[in-house]
Amino acid sequence: MRDFIKKRDVYLVLIVVVVIAFWQVSFLVYPMKWDLINVIFPFRYYFSESFRSGYFPFWNPYQQTGTPFFADLQAPAYYPELPLVSLLGGYSVRVMNMLFTAYLFIAALGMYRLSYFFNKNKLAGLMAGIAYALSGYVVGHGQHLFLLVGSAWIPFMLKNYLMLLQRGSLLLVLKTAVFLFLMVTGGYQALSIGLFYLMALLFLYYFARGMLQKDRAALFGLIKYNLLLFLLVVVMLLPLIVSTAGVMQEVNRFSQGVDPEYIAFFGQSLRALISFLLPFATLKYESLGSVDTSMINHYFGLIPLLFFGLSLTKRRTALEYLVLGFGLVIFASSFGPLKVREFLFAYVPMMDLFKHAAFIRVFGLLAFIVLAANHFSWFQQNFKKEKKKALLLGSLLGAALLFIIVYSLGKTSLSEIRDVFQTAGWEAFIKALSFHQHLVLQAVFQLIVTGLFLAILLNHKRIRFPFRAIFVLFVIEMMVSVQLNMTVSVVDTHFRPSRMDRDLALFPKGFPIPVDNQIIYNDNQHVIFSPFWLNTYIFSKQVSFDAFSSFRLESYNKLYDDFPRLREAVLNNRLFYFSDTILPLSSLDDSALDPQAASKWLYLEDQDFDALRGNEVRSDSRDRVVITAFSPNRIVAETDTRHDQYLSLIQTHFKGWEAFVDDQATPLYKSNHNYRTIFLPAGRHEVRFEYENKSVLFLYILSNLVFLLLVLFLTGAGLRGKKGPGKMYLWLPASILVLVGALALKPLAYRDENKRLTEIYSEQWKNKTAIHSEQKLFDEAPAEMMAGDDFFSIADIEQALLGRESGTLVVRAKVFSESDGKALMVSDISKQGLPETWHAWKVERWMEAPGQWNEMLYFRNFYDLKAEDVINVYLWNLHGKDFKIKDIEIRFYP
Repeated sequence: MRDFIKKRDVYLVLIVVVVIAFWQVSFLVYPMKWDLINVIFPFRYYFSESFRSGYFPFWNPYQQTGTPFFADLQAPAYYPELPLVSLLGGYSVRVMNMLFTAYLFIAALGMYRLSYFFNKNKLAGLMAGIAYALSGYVVGHGQHLFLLVGSAWIPFMLKNYLMLLQRGSLLLVLKTAVFLFLMVTGGYQALSIGLFYLMALLFLYYFARGMLQKDRAALFGLIKYNLLLFLLVVVMLLPLIVSTAGVMQEVNRFSQGVDPEYIAFFGQSLRALISFLLPFATLKYESLGSVDTSMINHYFGLIPLLFFGLSLTKRRTALEYLVLGFGLVIFASSFGPLKVREFLFAYVPMMDLFKHAAFIRVFGLLAFIVLAANHFSWFQQNFKKEKKKALLLGSLLGAALLFIIVYSLGKTSLSEIRDVFQTAGWEAFIKALSFHQHLVLQAVFQLIVTGLFLAILLNHKRIRFPFRAIFVLFVIEMMVSVQLNMTVSVVDTHFRPSRMDRDLALFPKGFPIPVDNQIIYNDNQHVIFSPFWLNTYIFSKQVSFDAFSSFRLESYNKLYDDFPRLREAVLNNRLFYFSDTILPLSSLDDSALDPQAASKWLYLEDQDFDALRGNEVRSDSRDRVVITAFSPNRIVAETDTRHDQYLSLIQTHFKGWEAFVDDQATPLYKSNHNYRTIFLPAGRHEVRFEYENKSVLFLYILSNLVFLLLVLFLTGAGLRGKKGPGKMYLWLPASILVLVGALALKPLAYRDENKRLTEIYSEQWKNKTAIHSEQKLFDEAPAEMMAGDDFFSIADIEQALLGRESGTLVVRAKVFSESDGKALMVSDISKQGLPETWHAWKVERWMEAPGQWNEMLYFRNFYDLKAEDVINVYLWNLHGKDFKIKDIEIRFYP
């Protein structure tokens, strides 16, 4: 029982420290920021939407006008977290906060166990776990969840792999396989490359040792268990391997590697080493070489740094030197002047596949922390022997901090410091600080920490638990360092997770039939709500050429980089469009192309052009195409044409997609470098584009089953022999298996209703009661004409009439224009006059048919309305086109 309590206390300490250190995240006060919100969250959200709708997301039709989502390693489609969260309710902003906190706890626990493996000291292990989870690497990369996921699993993987190399057992093979699988599928790929080389070094070390000892049994076991590990991991990774291999030649990053010019550009200055002492200084990254703050924060604690320094004064084990040597090489590759990165890039396989060497500097951090924790453990047992060294090194550190304070004060003035402290608000205060003021502010605190550390050493006999006192001091200084940088690199203090989720809840779930507007209008402007501004069409459920992603097919890159006029010509169309003009690709001169005149032209590969040039085709303005079904892997439309046609779909041409006309397969051609075209006979037809990849789907199911069974088996094995109710080692894994099976039934039973986006929006508020409503029907005149650069007022709603501080504004209307036009539906709060109160949507995104009445919808949540506020709603005719608007309904819902 005592051991159980002690183990529980370790978990409790780690989770309490993580939760308090990152309280803004863990208590859902503020959301995460930057890439986590605009890249990582949308991709996970898309996976969840697909999975909960009964689809494996082979394809993402919304980004890059279609991209193979299943082959995008940054998604990450094969990581067990994604189906698990999807089954438990799906992703939200608040869920992302919870995951961030959970991964930091996992990282802390893993580092604790790795440290304990080396030194068998719980206090040293706790120091290691907290130093790792609260490090500058984690704080700097708060937006990069893929790095934090990988960093969370690395210590677990290394600890179990080291045990496997030393002891060898089937159970350790299974444990290592599970953690390695989680690392490879969930973490940044460069971390997996670094881990591969570290594992290879460790294997060679133990193999060489076995050879020297002439221990054939040990060598046979080493090879046997590593071969089993390799085979088991490969089986679980098969869907990832097969899907990645399928796009190797279509993604430049895979086939050609990274451009060497990027390597020198992202190397950091040696000045960034100041972050080992003063991580607050990294917020003024322009003074440290202009490399982003996320890559130059190397802090892992002032006290661990002291013990790391002391560890170098003592002879270490060969294993420690091996881990340290590897960590130093990887860490050194982050620094441009050292030229280590250039060497690795040129001569070490796979090191040319990623841009940022600083992303994998965590291996250096891990080595420093392991040695620091090991020496802290040894220091506790050899205090008298080590005390003088610690006092000397601590005094030197204090002197260095004092020098920094004096020097930096000489670079500023008292009046400047006084002006800074009069700044209102923490973020404004940080921005107002100069580089040297950053140094002074944290150096003073660090000097106090150093002084207290020295005082504990000098008065250790008067303190009942001196090493616990050192540990508490360490925890405090780590928490302070986290909080100093928190609002810059981790959280966005201008928004609230609950409100962001409420805003996203306004958009439809599943896969409705999108509004069939011209794709060119679906850019990054005025899509949803702040702070979302990239990859937003995943939420609004419309097709866009834009995307913020490092995963790009070469065909997409061609249009994006080399053929801007052709790109504009194609995107001037709707999702499906007819054409009667085909041309050989060899005749394309992008610089001479008129995007408007060439919008229906199809440039085909020369062999396809030769095969189709004899067809007699002719377009007719009366031809019609209507989308009837839309999902990740299947798009269906009904067509009615007077003559034979070419029908194109603005979705990327990718192997595996097939086309059917009335259930009969038809050839699929690549047009305009990137898109799908078929020959369509005259008459009425059902056209279906469908993607299947049975091999990857089978391997995905196999991978998840193997992983699930391994986890359940290891859970049972871990519980076996422990006290608990009944045969807990049997019924608990069985219960988990039944629960997962029950949760999986809902996605499997899901059936698409194939409703249009406008239909879903209409149903969303059908059964809700508005607290304010008004209509403008224009009974006497059919519509209201707008000409010139006009602002057409739709409504002015006083908060006093609403009687609420928050609610949802919904505006429905019908708009008419002879062309697609350009206009904004806008709402703002007139009395506040602040930029964040202004919000707009593009009217042209609702224009399915020029020359006809088109239904449009505008909605928005309002928060913290004041008594004097007036909500203004108006149509802003940006380019002076003629618009008609009628049947306006304005409602405000609680």
